[in-house]
Amino acid sequence: MDGKRLENLLVAMERVGATALHLVPGRTPMLRVQRRFVAGDETALVRDDVAELTRDLLFSDHRELLQQQGHVEVLYRARNGRRYRAAVAESDGEPALVLRPVPDVPPRLTTLELPPQVAAQTRARNGLVVVAGFFGSGKSTTIAAMVEELNQDPARHVVTIEDAIQFVHQSGAALLHQREVGTHVATAHEGVRQAMASGADVVVVSEVRDGKSLDAAIAAAESGCLVIVGVEAGSIVGAISELTSMVPIEDRPRLRTRLARTLRACLAQSLLHRSHRAGRIPVVEVLVGTAPVRSVIRKGTLQELLLIMQKCRGLGMQTTDVALRSLLARHLVTPDEALLHATSREEVLARAPSAAR
Repeated sequence: MDGKRLENLLVAMERVGATALHLVPGRTPMLRVQRRFVAGDETALVRDDVAELTRDLLFSDHRELLQQQGHVEVLYRARNGRRYRAAVAESDGEPALVLRPVPDVPPRLTTLELPPQVAAQTRARNGLVVVAGFFGSGKSTTIAAMVEELNQDPARHVVTIEDAIQFVHQSGAALLHQREVGTHVATAHEGVRQAMASGADVVVVSEVRDGKSLDAAIAAAESGCLVIVGVEAGSIVGAISELTSMVPIEDRPRLRTRLARTLRACLAQSLLHRSHRAGRIPVVEVLVGTAPVRSVIRKGTLQELLLIMQKCRGLGMQTTDVALRSLLARHLVTPDEALLHATSREEVLARAPSAAR
């Protein structure tokens, strides 16, 4: 695909208010407009169109990650200066690409309709905060909003370590430095160590993908810093499991002990379609690092975390199903939409509006 066609598609995307552009071989370019797909133009893409575009987007380290994991995310800057988050995936040798626009202004927590427990984590002075979610879950937006909240605190020295700098934060009351892996630092774990050497008291890692980065993040939390990390997982149990799996089996008991000692909170989120207007709203699972939580993490019996979250709502914890019931009670999502994301259909239906029954 030549650059001119891509630029035309991005202009069309902005004109119709699309939230994503999907480029898949064998299909015409598709624009996601609210809940429907519409054709971006009339010419179907062939494999070489998408393959050529991904080659232009990716550096060697991105290609290695794509080969290892089957997907990778990068930032694309259009000719008009607009930035897009590009997700490249490969299945059976067939490349596919999704581009989503990145807002020009960093988001604020007050506009995202997140539970108050999220903002509470930005007021902490130490410990590890894990934010989990898959691509399109709003995880990166939430982390950026947390950084912007920290950016208003004159007592903070904040360093972010990002795969690609999506949101550029302007100078605030805090001392804030944004570092991009591959541009300002060689690796995420080196970035964390450099942040510690510079005297940072808050370190934010956009994505933890390997044992070295995780070790550096936990070490920073152990030293007394507030550390916020992103991880690809769809739930809290999945996030803790994913972090544990980043180290060899023989090292996992020690990792679980360190994780239990430093974990302040874990958040896992996804986005649901709103019921009465366009747009999406987050549903957030919340775990707080209490003594019972630490004990479960040390033992590795992670399924017990769900029961703890159900019993400790007064401490700010909530399961996905509890969060869904809250959205239903406020008529922010439809019953059908809520049930698509429910862990236990019965649990969600227990206090859902009669339309869901």
